[in-house]
Amino acid sequence: MGFQQMYYTSCERGLTGYAGYQFNAVSEGVSAETLREVEALVAYEPPQSLVYSDAPADLERCPVNLCFVPGGPGEISVAACVQYVGRDPSQRFGNYFAHALGRTDFTGEDGAPLPIELWRSPEWTRDPVTDTRLPELPGPPRPGRLSPESVDRFLRGHPHGDRLPWLVSAVLAAIAEDRTVLVIDASSEAVAHWFAAVCYLLPPPVARRLSFATYLSRPERSRLRLVGTVPEIHVGLGPDIQDAFHVFDLASGRMPELPEHPLARLLGRVGVLTAQTFWSWTDEYVSGRERTPEDWYPPAVAATASGGTALDDEELAALVGWLDGADHLPASVLAAVARDLYRSRQLSADQLTVLSRIARTTDDRDLVERIQGELLESGMRGYMADDPAAAEPVPIRDPELRRQATARFGELLRDCDDRQGVRLLQWASTARLDPDSDTLVRKSTEIAQQLLGRTVTSHVDERFRARLTRVATNWPEFREGMVLALSEQLAEQPHHFPELMRGLPSELLREKDLEHRPVLREHYLIARAERDPERTANSLARVLLLREPCVLDGTLLRTLWPSGRWTHEEAVEVVSLLPSSVQVEESAAKWLESVFARDIHDSDELVLCLELCDLMTSPGRIGWLPRDTRKCAESAVKIAELLSRPRAQGLLHLAETRWPALWQPVAALRRQRLPRALLECPGTPQEIGRVFLAMGDRTSLGYLELVCRAAETPTPEALRNILAVVAARRSMTISQVQFLGRALEIVEQKWRPDDLDVLAAQARPISTDLAERLARRSEEKRAGWFKWRRPSKRAPQTGAAETENPHDPPSGAER
Repeated sequence: MGFQQMYYTSCERGLTGYAGYQFNAVSEGVSAETLREVEALVAYEPPQSLVYSDAPADLERCPVNLCFVPGGPGEISVAACVQYVGRDPSQRFGNYFAHALGRTDFTGEDGAPLPIELWRSPEWTRDPVTDTRLPELPGPPRPGRLSPESVDRFLRGHPHGDRLPWLVSAVLAAIAEDRTVLVIDASSEAVAHWFAAVCYLLPPPVARRLSFATYLSRPERSRLRLVGTVPEIHVGLGPDIQDAFHVFDLASGRMPELPEHPLARLLGRVGVLTAQTFWSWTDEYVSGRERTPEDWYPPAVAATASGGTALDDEELAALVGWLDGADHLPASVLAAVARDLYRSRQLSADQLTVLSRIARTTDDRDLVERIQGELLESGMRGYMADDPAAAEPVPIRDPELRRQATARFGELLRDCDDRQGVRLLQWASTARLDPDSDTLVRKSTEIAQQLLGRTVTSHVDERFRARLTRVATNWPEFREGMVLALSEQLAEQPHHFPELMRGLPSELLREKDLEHRPVLREHYLIARAERDPERTANSLARVLLLREPCVLDGTLLRTLWPSGRWTHEEAVEVVSLLPSSVQVEESAAKWLESVFARDIHDSDELVLCLELCDLMTSPGRIGWLPRDTRKCAESAVKIAELLSRPRAQGLLHLAETRWPALWQPVAALRRQRLPRALLECPGTPQEIGRVFLAMGDRTSLGYLELVCRAAETPTPEALRNILAVVAARRSMTISQVQFLGRALEIVEQKWRPDDLDVLAAQARPISTDLAERLARRSEEKRAGWFKWRRPSKRAPQTGAAETENPHDPPSGAER
């Protein structure tokens, strides 16, 4: 099948039958869809300075647009050369001539040039014809001026020729991300050379399907992968489309900051002169399924390695990772690449592991043994040296290999210091080695002694601490060695031992490890309490269980609580955990005594204090308290019970009694709970009034506040307490009278006439004036004219509860 040809220009004879822009001539069989695609593709406007070019020399300076659009499977691919020709047949400037070629398999024949190599091809013409039928081009079009040699010379002479790898990176990104790369240079000739440089470096299948246009007057409208223009053209990349473009202005040197793609970096080393040969080497490694730059990168690295070129770390990692899943490679090729990589001596332990797996797959036993031996040696030594590049160990399941590793582990452990030993023990734990237990305990004791003498008493970095933790968790023998080393330290330096225990990371020991060493265990629990204050009470209880006899003294408490006192919450926790059999010394009893003397600021603290009172008044604990504190706790328990079931006589006793000043639980009960209890007490107004007058100014005001709230609703409780306060009004202070006035205002505003009548009837024996006032308000409400004025936020400044509210009926109003 030949190449279909199409001429498009402004002419007098063409397919339309009239003068103007049209297809001048086309090959037989060209589809209408292809014609529409070509017409859209070849639109051309010269730079403004060259619009009126007429002389051949001027026309030669006009940019040429060589463009190519690959088709999908079974579709036509189109290449076109668009040249400016100046005047049309009517002598108007702006005419251009486009010669297009189309074929389904445009570059598939052997020896066919790359589309970009059609630049300045002798096949292109710029002259219209009289016959509207064009013959097909029988074979691939002849290439033009571009070649690897000419492009190499261009790059060497260009001031920005070294930026080619970044341009290739941008094109690779555009292919992967559906973007466009715009190249600006002094002429379309220079742009074509840049495009050729990119195409020579890209994998040939990618280069043959790369869409491009060497000159566009409106490049921002294009969605081809690679487009070019000249500096005179204004590129209008608005904010809505600028993210779709990478712009390389190679005329001025302005280029985007893009990461260099590893494939582009490798190809930059290869160069355009040898790229064709280089890509032929990859035939042995490709699968035929490569589509993205990431697919092409590993075969390219493999070809580089096969040529004897040293690989950098990134290339080595990519190749090893790719080999691990390269199922399409024959075993012989896979084995050859693995051996070549092993000889490079640049491999990490992880990479050696991959090569070992490949060697097993290809039945290369010699390589397997050599790699495994190297892995073991490098793994252990790397961990000992804390080498960041050391590979993470893996469980060794092969019995013979585990035996060899265990023997080598013992040799290395014997001569290492404490830090090296910890790292080596971690490696052995992960590798699932099973060394001799006595050897481990002996060496762990030595390691622990060095740690206690140096590392533990100084700053321990988090990374080493994490390793210590894992070793202590995984090796009981290590913890046993640590216990032996601590016992020696306790015997040699008893005075400094508490400080040593405080500095010891908690993860290195478990309480169970000290099961048969009570003195060490007590130090451990005390140190644990300092590190974790929330477990202090628990630690105290466990320490007392270790002591014979079980005695609680102030020295131990001061050690665990350096503040010298407990909060109510701490006291409750401690007392609840202490066995009732403990003996409490006087110095410890003072701690309990001080808790009962602490101020109680809110209801939560009161609840905790009462819980402590309940605990301390139990038969097993009451003897821990001094006599006066014991009475305080017992009284608080009784008073709390009284307040939960209030009776007027009991409340009066509570209010009138002068309790000791340091009995804070009792004071808090009077202050916080007595007002509510009095409000709920089912006594007579006179009984309630007597309690109210006896409870003291601060507590009484709290009670009156409750009365005002209760007055919002006409309940028996509200009625009872209002009458009680009214009964006591003559003995009240000014502040108390103000609260009464506020309560009565609320009653007059919110109570219904029937409720006011009930209150007035019951108030009459106590205060005739108040009864009359309430009756009058009831009548006014029934009459329907009474409107209440919103009371002031402050209590009314009145001196007596009976003071009349100034809202009398208007003059002349009927009642």
